[in-house]
Amino acid sequence: MTRLLLLAFILTPIIEIAGFITVGGWIGLWPTLLVVLLTAVAGTILVHQQSAQVISRINTQLGAGQIPRRALFDGLCLFAAALLLLTPGFFTDVIGIGLLSPPVRSFLAPRLLRWAQSRGSVSFSASGAGMAGGMGAGMGAGFDTYDYSSTSPRQSTHGVIEGEAEVIDPDVANPDVANPGANEADKRNAD
Repeated sequence: MTRLLLLAFILTPIIEIAGFITVGGWIGLWPTLLVVLLTAVAGTILVHQQSAQVISRINTQLGAGQIPRRALFDGLCLFAAALLLLTPGFFTDVIGIGLLSPPVRSFLAPRLLRWAQSRGSVSFSASGAGMAGGMGAGMGAGFDTYDYSSTSPRQSTHGVIEGEAEVIDPDVANPDVANPGANEADKRNAD
């Protein structure tokens, strides 16, 4: 995944520069800049409208005691779309507009969730949703105990934390705490 992100950070500017040169050659500098500006503004308006709907769906599902998996995925896609649409360039605009499309999100959702669960990098449970390994947000009371999580050797289920414990007797561990005046009496007797 790190290699893929590194490759994306290297290739995206190269593709965008090539796109600017090509489109600028076809329609000129000022129309090219105007198109980039208009896609950013239109994308911002669309993201704002759709994000209000997604927030409403999340609140409704949470109020009904459900985990809003699909609505959270849609929110993540809208966030990515906003970032891509605000990034100057035609390549990122095409991907951003694609993420704004509900049919594209419907196509991506089950595939990305299946991929993430097969890697053990995402889990959903009644106590929280988040990345395996500890980043979780509690959902509050009223949720059932059905576990939506993927099985991963890195995570424990049902709130069990494995560990070892040792009982320490305070009298044996620190005799000064058990009888604080003993050392002073011993010092006086020694004089």
